[in-house]
Amino acid sequence: MALKYRWSLIWAFICSILVAVFWGANLGAVYPFVEVVLKDKSLQQWAEQRLEDSHVAIENSESKIEKLQSQIADDNLTGEQIKVKQKAVRSYQTDIKTQNERIAWTEQLEPWIRKYAPSDPYMTLVVLMCLMVIGTVFRGIFLASSIYLVARVGQRTILDLQNSVFSNVLSMEISEINVKGTGDLISRIRGETGAIGTSIITLFGKTIREPLKMGACLVGAALINWRLLLFSLLVCPLAVYLMVKLARMTKRAVKKSMEESARLLDRLYQALTYLRVVKAFNMQEDERQRFRVVAHDVYKKGMRIALYGALSRSNNELLGVSIISLSILAGGYLVLNQEMYLFNIRMSSAPMEFGELMVFFAFLIGVCDPLRKLGDVYNMMQAGIVAADRVFPLIDQQPAVTVPAHPKAIPTGPLGIEFDDVKFSYGEDAPVVNGVSFDLPPGSSIAIIGPNGCGKSTLINLLPRFFDVGSGKIRIGGSDLREYSPNDLRAEIGYVTQLTMLFRDSIAANISYGNPQATQDQIERAAQQAHAHDFICQLDDGYETDIGEHGGRLSGGQRQRLALARAILHDPRILILDEATSQIDPESELLIHAALKSFIKNRTTLIVTHRMSTLELVDQIMVMNNGRVVDCGTHEDLLRRCKIYHRLREMDQEKAA
Repeated sequence: MALKYRWSLIWAFICSILVAVFWGANLGAVYPFVEVVLKDKSLQQWAEQRLEDSHVAIENSESKIEKLQSQIADDNLTGEQIKVKQKAVRSYQTDIKTQNERIAWTEQLEPWIRKYAPSDPYMTLVVLMCLMVIGTVFRGIFLASSIYLVARVGQRTILDLQNSVFSNVLSMEISEINVKGTGDLISRIRGETGAIGTSIITLFGKTIREPLKMGACLVGAALINWRLLLFSLLVCPLAVYLMVKLARMTKRAVKKSMEESARLLDRLYQALTYLRVVKAFNMQEDERQRFRVVAHDVYKKGMRIALYGALSRSNNELLGVSIISLSILAGGYLVLNQEMYLFNIRMSSAPMEFGELMVFFAFLIGVCDPLRKLGDVYNMMQAGIVAADRVFPLIDQQPAVTVPAHPKAIPTGPLGIEFDDVKFSYGEDAPVVNGVSFDLPPGSSIAIIGPNGCGKSTLINLLPRFFDVGSGKIRIGGSDLREYSPNDLRAEIGYVTQLTMLFRDSIAANISYGNPQATQDQIERAAQQAHAHDFICQLDDGYETDIGEHGGRLSGGQRQRLALARAILHDPRILILDEATSQIDPESELLIHAALKSFIKNRTTLIVTHRMSTLELVDQIMVMNNGRVVDCGTHEDLLRRCKIYHRLREMDQEKAA
């Protein structure tokens, strides 16, 4: 997703390159400081002295070559001696070439130095410091630009991922969400997407910027003495091996930590959601203990990640110190003894100067700071990789409830419903709905009753396609409901459940949920039909009252009346009521029944209920047991011939008594 913002990344990369250039340039200022200012010279004097020294070195080398060539011409030398002297000649010829290159480079600089450089050593120092400050200012500007641009890409990626994951989660079947767990999904949407964004910021920030700074310093060191640089980097392979091992261990630890964090969030979400149940059964201490156990597991995983991070940083610190130590030992030997060889290996084209060695050390020290900053990068990157493994399957997952390529238009007018040998099961379990068949003519109503667990709620959840049937067909308006767009289908269905689903918002917003264009008059009329208007008006803020988490500031009956008002305002052609009046007092129930009797006219209505009083609203009653239809008919027919119906009626009368 970060590639969507490639221009931001391109500019960030350019800024990172410029940061690296100014980083190396600031460190390179050590050379004129040591070689010019500290020796009480001006740049003009330095250039003259450098040319003079190079000419003297060339004369000495030419003299030695002439002497060696005369010795080679001596007939008394053996073949081995001739080879040694020829090798020495080639070495001096290399020295001459190096000095000529130095002369050419200095002669190119000399006109600029004479024209622009101050002639006083102290003024040279002033100019040098001013250039360093200016360079630092520009480096700061480019660094800030790079950080800002990369942060923008990272934050936009987080936003895009959260939108994509949340959108796909809303397309999941309800059963899939139940299996994964609300806490786990929230953790992936909020936590893991954040980890991916942080990794992107790290990847296109430190992971690019710091190696570029290291590269600038390594190039500078190589220009001074590439052989000594290679010698100083001998410890790198071992350090890289340890770094890779730690990265793998970190990835495993981060994966376990994220899984435990999701468990912690799930535990926390459930405990707070069902806090009334926790308190009612005095389970506070048990919940505290469960939380402590999961939180301690998260703590242990976090400490393991911290340990690997500390080891990774220590490894990088040791690598930096080892590189500098090797360079100091080798470079110090070469400069102090004016040698060009170390262990019979040529280390420089000419004896190194003190100033060159100091700049070489400065560049290596400049390598260590980015190396130190990269110590935490591997942990962040591993966290991002693990987070991606948890997030992207949710984005790539195709919803089980699919949209047809060419959905049919839903017919106008009242809609008939036909169940044709419908079967459904959750996963590999036994069928919950097992061969159900019945017809519901357009505009008619049916009540579905039966013992708990007989499949009533599952059956009606198939209508809005919360799940798709396992086999058989459900026809609405004469066509298989899978031929319609799920959104078009649900727009025609009003749905009220026993578990009232209200949002932490105002009463008006909850009633108009799904119909945001509704006017205040329409909202109030729907509330009046649901017999909710009177209690709403008694609240301090009326329809603008915030009802709290899950409508917790209202009673159970009040919450159900708001849910009914929402369905009434929706004005659906198909109405589903799943125990929608189970928590309403008898007086309100009578009033609501009167309203519903009028409201369900010419609407195809399915009512799941245990209350016999609700059966007066419907045209026919269907009895279910063990996922099957046992009988279907009027109240009198079922009372006469259906034992299950007769038993349910007796149980309802006993409760009422």
